[in-house]
Amino acid sequence: MAGVSRILSAAALLAVVTAGCGGAAQPQKLAVHGVPPALANHWERQALAIASAAAAGNNCSALQLTNALRSDVTAREHRLPMRLRVPLLTGVNSLAERITCVVTVPTPPKKPPKPKPPHEHHGHGHHGQDGGDGGGNEQ
Repeated sequence: MAGVSRILSAAALLAVVTAGCGGAAQPQKLAVHGVPPALANHWERQALAIASAAAAGNNCSALQLTNALRSDVTAREHRLPMRLRVPLLTGVNSLAERITCVVTVPTPPKKPPKPKPPHEHHGHGHHGQDGGDGGGNEQ
């Protein structure tokens, strides 16, 4: 449970930082002092989705969402003020490192061994049979 709370804390912090940097009341433009509002809102929604997936115990989904956020932040870092690039990328990378996805492959149930067919006797020259190939004194 401690791992989930660390993920939630990191995702919440990331959401607050991105939302707080943009200032939603300002028109969308390349912000000199913060994250552009549209990016801040988008990244905030992504961070909240990560926190939600982690809280639900779906770490694989949380990791996938985190990787998508990291790719998005990396692709758009040129739109960020220089002073925010490293902290934001560091935060996203730290978040991704905290999430562990363990894929379990279900093992098929073991099939019971096939029963051996009963051994049939087909008159292999056993003495005392009326089959005529017993090797006896036949005339």
